[in-house]
Amino acid sequence: MEHILENEKLKISVAEHGAELCHLINKSTGAEYIWSGEAYWKRHSPVLFPFVGAVSGGRYRTDGKEYEMGQHGFARDMDFIFEGRSDGLWFRLDYSEEISCTN
Repeated sequence: MEHILENEKLKISVAEHGAELCHLINKSTGAEYIWSGEAYWKRHSPVLFPFVGAVSGGRYRTDGKEYEMGQHGFARDMDFIFEGRSDGLWFRLDYSEEISCTN
């Protein structure tokens, strides 16, 4: 699901999946400033957390333990929980076994 926030100048939409900014539109010109060429790449502006890029050998080490990590971390592939809106859109990513570093 996407959530919309707008004022007299701009309109944005943010998806719950990845808390990803999908659209940033100038309302006076209609210009779209976020990539939307889905034929080439299905993402727009993914949240890259906790790493940007790939870790060596697909693994990282912390506190003396080694863990697997995909390229660009995990946040971009998770469903966030929409918390609400005030002067912005608020999303939360809860702990899950899928993203745990304890296994």
